[in-house]
Amino acid sequence: MIETAIKKGLGGIIITDHDNVKGGLIGKKLAKAYKGFIVIPGVEVTSYSGHILAIGIDENIPKNLSVEETVERIHDLGGVAVASHPFSKLVRKSLKGECLKTDAIEVFNATNKIGANERALLFARTNKKPQSAGSDAHWARNVGDAGIICDNPVEDLRKGRAKIFGDYTKRWDLARFMIRKFKRSVKWRISRERKVHKKNIF
Repeated sequence: MIETAIKKGLGGIIITDHDNVKGGLIGKKLAKAYKGFIVIPGVEVTSYSGHILAIGIDENIPKNLSVEETVERIHDLGGVAVASHPFSKLVRKSLKGECLKTDAIEVFNATNKIGANERALLFARTNKKPQSAGSDAHWARNVGDAGIICDNPVEDLRKGRAKIFGDYTKRWDLARFMIRKFKRSVKWRISRERKVHKKNIF
């Protein structure tokens, strides 16, 4: 992902795996081999109401906390809280109006539907909230589909100084992602059923 980002002319990436900072910390360590390239670790935290990007932190944050408590934990760790795809219908829970409790709102997500992004942008502008954008890349080829232009993502997002850019991820790439996600889900269910079955054998 780092090498793809460099080829695409990016100066850095923010890694926010779901509920685990490990990927970001590994990326930050690996980035030292690429002069001038920056990796900022973070987490896409599953709060009780929806996903919140915790950017610039190096510790995990518990799942299913309230939005207020999640944001407080992010701030305690020195990070910035960004509402991730707040109006998306592709995820089970989305923050919607609760994204006002975060520091910034993701108004463009490359994998999101146009209507959801437009609603997020209008909401951010109406409420004068700082704006962010992201590729939501689940593999290297989509790194850099969208992002922000700034000097310091944590400070500039918080103060509304980041500029957004991006284009939508190709439909074929989205289809591949959904197929892979479905396969993982099926494998997980089969694995769980086998474990339950073994427990019932005496």
